[in-house]
Amino acid sequence: MNRSFRPSSFLSIALAALIVLNLLYFIRKFGYINQPVIISHDISDHGAPDSKPAGAVAGGATTTVLQWKTATVTDKPLPIPPAATDSPASRHGQIGKLPSEYFHDDVDEKWCEDRYGRAYLETIAKNARPYCTPSSRSQLDCLHSIMDGERRRDSFCIARNVAFDKGRFNIDCDTRDPAEPDLEGLPYLNEFLPYWYKTGPRVLFDDFTRFPPGATAAFDAHACDSPTTQRDDSYKVLIKREGGTNYWHTLMEILSFYFSVDALQMAIDKKTGKPYLSPEDTSKIQVVIADTHDNLAYRDLWGYFSDRPILNLSNYSKSDTPACLNNLIIPLPGASNPLWQGDWKPRSCDHSLLVDTVRSRILNRLSISTDRDFSHPVNVTFIDRRGSRKLTNSRELINTLKKAYPSVHVNVVDMAPLTLRQQLDIIVRTDVLVGVHGAGHTHGFFLPSQSSVVEILPDDLAHRGFRNLASLRGLRYFSGHAPMTPKPNAKEKGDWHAEDVVYDKKAFMKLMAAAIQSVAHRGLLDSDSDA
Repeated sequence: MNRSFRPSSFLSIALAALIVLNLLYFIRKFGYINQPVIISHDISDHGAPDSKPAGAVAGGATTTVLQWKTATVTDKPLPIPPAATDSPASRHGQIGKLPSEYFHDDVDEKWCEDRYGRAYLETIAKNARPYCTPSSRSQLDCLHSIMDGERRRDSFCIARNVAFDKGRFNIDCDTRDPAEPDLEGLPYLNEFLPYWYKTGPRVLFDDFTRFPPGATAAFDAHACDSPTTQRDDSYKVLIKREGGTNYWHTLMEILSFYFSVDALQMAIDKKTGKPYLSPEDTSKIQVVIADTHDNLAYRDLWGYFSDRPILNLSNYSKSDTPACLNNLIIPLPGASNPLWQGDWKPRSCDHSLLVDTVRSRILNRLSISTDRDFSHPVNVTFIDRRGSRKLTNSRELINTLKKAYPSVHVNVVDMAPLTLRQQLDIIVRTDVLVGVHGAGHTHGFFLPSQSSVVEILPDDLAHRGFRNLASLRGLRYFSGHAPMTPKPNAKEKGDWHAEDVVYDKKAFMKLMAAAIQSVAHRGLLDSDSDA
């Protein structure tokens, strides 16, 4: 027997092995070790434990059994996560394109966008061209509206470095050859369109400006090319109005003025590489009215861009303003406004960025609140014309309407003596606007969305302008035709502009029933349609 082997040695070895096995057991069961344990990247499911509910217990608690998968213990450094790729799928928040079915070519939609959307202003801005040689002491750049399918070109201009003398703005410009490539297809100065009521740039050029040789003499007399000469740094806007009284005509002129200023802020002057007009420059705009129409009703709107006073040309001529001007704008005339186009045909255009923007601009300018107490009943505003095209049996129709709809508020208004602000205070709280065809339907610009318009047209009149405006605003439109009532002893049928009309009571009530029912649940309104 080997005396070197002792039972106590065997027991020591066995005890040591048991201790090691127990340590390994506790490490595996509880994950405990007295130094950092690093789980390498080759762990299945990224080294995370499977967590499975073993069963629900009272009170909704859940017993969970943790099952660990095989892992490798290592003291290697923590691995560096892979760098994010630049693929679209890896970028947070990025998405792919809409399916192709969401995009379609619509000829009608393009027609509408070219006239009533952003494309209208963008096209004008893209078609800015210089008309003077670079060596000219004045510069004249003109911008043009071009619409697909139409030969007409509506134009307006901005002149730089101008001398005012004896009631005329002198532009010392040596005009470029119209055959130069960049002018191809665009009208030259003497080809600008004429517009009704003797308005537009061509008339203003003929009657209120002067080109060489006359302009050169005035330029020299006031030393407008000298850097030491005092200058007017404003942006004068020369306006000649159609008449100044008709609401629709005037609004078309004001809109065209706004569009001109907007396009100048978009168009790039090739000589400077900057827009012709910056947002800050608009505060320097000052309107000069060349006509003699005595009407101040819309001066707040002409003064939208700045607080500088509106001037008449006669007063401007007598003022002590410096004769040398930095800028003169001759804007688009009212008759060029795209809202005039196609007003005798129904159009499918159902929205307009231009119209919506003009509405918000004017309401903000006049500080008109559009807040409405929707607990009140439906508001019907009846335009009571007192001049031409009166509805001769209006009193009977209104009384019948009030009896049929006792909970509807019917407001009969003669708009003529009211200021524009007073009129709009009524209109922005109107649900149904009713009246015989006339400028009062221009208020369709300012009605709340989803309101209704009722237009009673003289017999045989097929005007669609207010119908198309209602469509652009998202309004419901209803119309009826009423026979004219000729004056006593009239030998022939009169002109619809002047003749009164009479409307059948049953036809009127049918029209009003449709209009009132259509707004009974407009917005937050919540009344029965037959109330």
